[in-house]
Amino acid sequence: MYTALSIDRDITYPYRFLSILPLLVEGLFMSLTEHIISLPFEASLIEWASLFAHLPGFAYLDSGNQTGGTERELLTALPSARHTLQQYSGDMSRWMEAIESALAHAHRSDEAAQSSDSMGGCIAIGHLDYDTPARYLVGEAAEPGASAAHVYHWVMVSDFAAHSTQVVFHPDCSEATRRAVSAILQRGKETLQNDDTREQAAFSISARFEPSISKIAYRDAIRRIQDYIVAGDCYQVNYAQRFAATLQGDTWAAYRAVRDKLAGGFSGFLRHGEDHAILSLSPERFLQIHNGVITTQPIKGTAPRHLDVTADRASAASLLRSDKDRAENVMITDLLRNDLGRFCEAGSVKVTELCGLYSFDNVHHLISTITGQVASGISAGTVMIASSPGGSITGAPKKRAVEIIAELEPHARGAYCGSLFAMTGDGWLQSSIAIRTLEAKGTSLYCWGGGGITASSHWEAEYQETLDKIGPIMQALEAHH
Repeated sequence: MYTALSIDRDITYPYRFLSILPLLVEGLFMSLTEHIISLPFEASLIEWASLFAHLPGFAYLDSGNQTGGTERELLTALPSARHTLQQYSGDMSRWMEAIESALAHAHRSDEAAQSSDSMGGCIAIGHLDYDTPARYLVGEAAEPGASAAHVYHWVMVSDFAAHSTQVVFHPDCSEATRRAVSAILQRGKETLQNDDTREQAAFSISARFEPSISKIAYRDAIRRIQDYIVAGDCYQVNYAQRFAATLQGDTWAAYRAVRDKLAGGFSGFLRHGEDHAILSLSPERFLQIHNGVITTQPIKGTAPRHLDVTADRASAASLLRSDKDRAENVMITDLLRNDLGRFCEAGSVKVTELCGLYSFDNVHHLISTITGQVASGISAGTVMIASSPGGSITGAPKKRAVEIIAELEPHARGAYCGSLFAMTGDGWLQSSIAIRTLEAKGTSLYCWGGGGITASSHWEAEYQETLDKIGPIMQALEAHH
């Protein structure tokens, strides 16, 4: 283990040590013995997050509009260690074992966990790309991509059940990190109360988002999927198209611009380097594990929102009556019941809600909820790795759907339809399905939109559904042209 601010060891990208040095000096006289700092409860940490967003390894798991029932909102930065899937030659099991081993070691020595309302001070936050587990599922080798997780020894957490906001330092948190964080906390209250003192970072989109395929190519792909369905290869395939634009400026500012209008209950922002960030506005839970209980909430079924109240209610009612959308949801719910059944105690897997209506800023969704009791000896990371990619963004049967996606989509998905996750040494896991997600690489900004294709799908309607989902995201960013 080495300190996050070491100038002779680079764990993410070259740290701008001199830019952080004033924070260290300012925090020299802060207490370095306090493990927990209690703050006034904040349902959203977005303004606090903006104070830390410039730091290396910044991570923010945003509860957004909280429609999905997120239990905690988290932010942190200045990681103690970084684990990339590339370091483990794409071996997901070894990668996850290393992460869980670091967390388990920290948990055993974590004195702060006993007095915190929510968690100890050591946490891993990262993302798993779609492509590696997809290729593994079909028995093909694949480049490990950019999947990575950072291990942190401090975290700011708002716990909605406990109605508390705390900054928790692990006993092993480095002195340098503690001082840098403490200095920001010391200045934070004044900064947040005075809008005039806030730095407003800027960004621009130099051109409109452009699709990677033509509308005709999209039509042909949908028809090909339906040919496979008629032939008996599959029942449903989730097909996505990619859009790209050029981004100049600050990726956090871009996230703020979209998040303030369209955040889902499982949104998040991960800074993995100077030229790589993930901006997620996901409404979909993948897996939550808490006190041995696992929960997943697949989304299948979408209808647009309307400003007119009567039209909006009609759109929601039509979605609830849609045989096509309900059949799609039930199919994926059954797939995920089977996925969870491999890791849960016999008879414990239950569907607690089937095709519930959930309304977000731009769309209505049908969401089902499946729960189970994780069997003894099975770790949270094992469940997540083995269940990836999620059934709601592949199709049924999963293996054949993944093969068809690889055949018909011209680009790797990367972070899209992968998972953002946080985990601790006591077996707690929170993870999302990374839909409504953008990935910034250099000056390129990518956005995907997709949906489940069945035998009864109409390609024009499916194309429009992708725009209903992500059109508002692209428009919010294009307003900064």
